[in-house]
Amino acid sequence: MEGSWRDVLAVLVILAQLTVSGSSYQIIEGPRNVTALKGSEARFNCTVTHGWKLIMWALNGIVELSLTSQKPIITSNRFTSASYNSTDSFISEMIIHNVQLNDSGPVQCSLQNSNVFGFAFLSVQVMGTLNIPSSNLIVTEGEPCNVTCYAVGWTPLPNISWELEVPVSHSSYYSFLEPGNSLRVLSVLDLTPLGNGTLTCVAEMKDLQASESLTVNLTVVQPPPGK
Repeated sequence: MEGSWRDVLAVLVILAQLTVSGSSYQIIEGPRNVTALKGSEARFNCTVTHGWKLIMWALNGIVELSLTSQKPIITSNRFTSASYNSTDSFISEMIIHNVQLNDSGPVQCSLQNSNVFGFAFLSVQVMGTLNIPSSNLIVTEGEPCNVTCYAVGWTPLPNISWELEVPVSHSSYYSFLEPGNSLRVLSVLDLTPLGNGTLTCVAEMKDLQASESLTVNLTVVQPPPGK
């Protein structure tokens, strides 16, 4: 706790010095928008001119990380810093660890006494679960049937598709929100199977190269004699 107060005091001293001396340092390039999966890392870069005294990073209007020319001032271990120097600029990187859904919002990079700010937006997506009521399906050869896949707890709602490793004479699928539950998506696969195999329900995150899948076995039996 004592160390935290010393860090806060150091920032206040720097702010006071800058208020007196003024600053002409500028942000060359601000951070860019980031879409991240819940539990992963999100990284934001801010490029500034040399000679800066204090860089501040804010998330949702709250300063979470400050950087002086001597060291970063970290208030939470979820927010850490990296930096990169070039001949004509300095790059400050804020790393948000274990991002959560409520982290979604504006990100701001700023220099004390500069009227230029760098803005970006953090969008956090949540990968939920998939469920098919039975992992082993038994159906009749040549007769139409359907299989339902449930996607629960996804933000935003995923795109759902099906992969068929089974011979069929017909197949199609459609997806819709469960009535009365806007957080649950159902995808119904209609098919006419001709043999054994597997069916895989695939949910893909929007804007991210991330997906979840669930595979079930399909066993085909012969129709009753005379049918």
